[in-house]
Amino acid sequence: MRFLISLAVCFLLTIDRAPPASAQDYTSLFRSFDASLLTHDDKRFLQAALAFEGHYQGLLDGAWGPISQSALERYSRAEFRAETEDWHLAMLAFSLFERMLEDGWAIEYFDALGLSLLVPQDSLVNDPPSDHFVNLRHSTSSLAISVGIHTKSTAQALHDYTEKFNTGSENTYTVRKTNFAVTSAKARDGSLLYTRSNFIDNAWSTVMLSAQPRDANLLGAVASSIQVGQARNIMFTKNGLLEQAVTALAGLIDEGQQTADAVSTPTPDHDRDDGAGSAGSGFWVSEEGFLLTNAHVVRGCRNILVNGEKATLFEKSDDFDLALLQTHGTPPSIVARFAISSARLNSDVTAIGYPYAGLLGGVNVTRGSVSSLRGVNNDATTMQITAPIQSGNSGGPLLGPDGSVVGVVVAKLDAVKVASTLGDLPQNVNFAIRGEIAKLFLSQNGIEPLLNLTNETVDPVDLAMVASRFTVFVECQ
Repeated sequence: MRFLISLAVCFLLTIDRAPPASAQDYTSLFRSFDASLLTHDDKRFLQAALAFEGHYQGLLDGAWGPISQSALERYSRAEFRAETEDWHLAMLAFSLFERMLEDGWAIEYFDALGLSLLVPQDSLVNDPPSDHFVNLRHSTSSLAISVGIHTKSTAQALHDYTEKFNTGSENTYTVRKTNFAVTSAKARDGSLLYTRSNFIDNAWSTVMLSAQPRDANLLGAVASSIQVGQARNIMFTKNGLLEQAVTALAGLIDEGQQTADAVSTPTPDHDRDDGAGSAGSGFWVSEEGFLLTNAHVVRGCRNILVNGEKATLFEKSDDFDLALLQTHGTPPSIVARFAISSARLNSDVTAIGYPYAGLLGGVNVTRGSVSSLRGVNNDATTMQITAPIQSGNSGGPLLGPDGSVVGVVVAKLDAVKVASTLGDLPQNVNFAIRGEIAKLFLSQNGIEPLLNLTNETVDPVDLAMVASRFTVFVECQ
């Protein structure tokens, strides 16, 4: 998975090792974005990441104005269908880390030109020089970079050529100043040509970029990075907000990888001894036939059935104990919607599922409350609930009073183990994966979780009726 590769490799290569994650307060990840908390380097790093994602068209200058803010908001809406929270910054950082790891993207100073710009240092190919340029090419894309030093007449001819290149429906973008010129054009087929000239040391230093439409983001990132003089590399501030967000998200995932001996993830295979396999629950998250369940529900399956229809495993995360399945038959009539905010302590919750492999007569509903915002051993990826659950509830939705998903049922405390250790029998100590983690997992895999924007309390009877339509029975054979 792209996210975990970036986390495991790039994060460790880029910043110092963080303190143990057990002391980390992860609630900061879900607070609203505040640009005033960013340093100049943090802002510049985010501008670069947003440029590579195709949302930012401006200078990598660390000045956070309306253009930068709008770009970040577009990113959050496009990737997560939500207002910007701090964990979105970490996800942006991971996306740029991966590019740096794969291609060695870094700021390089061209001394002869007197200009600095982003280049993919590890995948840059030198093509034969032409009359006016030294020519470079990105080996894994269509991006080409040409640099040269010219007279005024030659520089003018290059910008004239770029203007004539524009045969598309959009107007040519031009900037003309005493010591600076930019021309950007698009051909009818979508190919791009960008030319920039700066008057430095009595000559015109020119950078010309070209790319096919599929690599427009790369061209835009390089164009945004061009700067007179020797520029600092793209980095973020040690112990700044961006590093804190990255560290916190890394710690959150690290906690998700830890399992507690006291928790039993109720794979229902020990609830059926008829050789028919195991079963659990799930719920629809996309009109394209995608549904969410626990990874342990479908572990080791030769065949997966959802309400009797064959399904395929699209992606899973053992770290979060989540799995994304897809069916290819009749599309779901209704899709679950997620809560915008986190479940609060002592808030009412309803668990929906098919306990004991559906032997109780179809969908089963239990009610309770959020008794702790953390799981066993202070695990921040799960929360404790009092709603009774049984084997087979695993993977089912946990709903708030407005009917939106606030979690995914995952486990219950092993009462026998606890009783033998502590001499007391625990009552209604059950766990659910936090809704924020489920939304993160879906977003990582290209599914935009639908959000409930009304926040209106639903009658419990109506809630159960609606939830039963998007909750499904999952069988593992």
